[in-house]
Amino acid sequence: MRKIISAGITTFLFTIIFAIGEPDLFRIHDNLSLGDRLHEAFSSVCFYLLYAGPVIYVYGSMTSLLSEIIARFVAPRRWVQLTVSAVFHGVFGLILYQISLLAAAIFYLSDTIFFITRKKPLTPHITVASVLLPLGLWLASWIYIRMTG
Repeated sequence: MRKIISAGITTFLFTIIFAIGEPDLFRIHDNLSLGDRLHEAFSSVCFYLLYAGPVIYVYGSMTSLLSEIIARFVAPRRWVQLTVSAVFHGVFGLILYQISLLAAAIFYLSDTIFFITRKKPLTPHITVASVLLPLGLWLASWIYIRMTG
């Protein structure tokens, strides 16, 4: 359940960061004002989520779980496990270079922070809420596109 929660957080954060960083993916406009850049970014969130979401949930969760298993098998101490896991997240994140490396770094950070700070057992309610986070962002972006054109 922790990997699904981390995937939801990663999908949400990655999409926002990537949309702001690359609002005009095909580079149609050279110089965008701040308002136009934010408009393009929020308009593109809907499409970025369609592609990034499934990849992060499937590939990201599986490779993160594999990284954690390898780290637990290889390293005896917790800080060494975190380091080994970070290296494997980076290696698995190199599949699409900067784009997937950003997603892998966000996934590793959100999963590690969630693992360290969470003391109570996970419940299905929290897992469902984490899935609703990117879906809510997608819906908000879709409504924005419909309203502004």
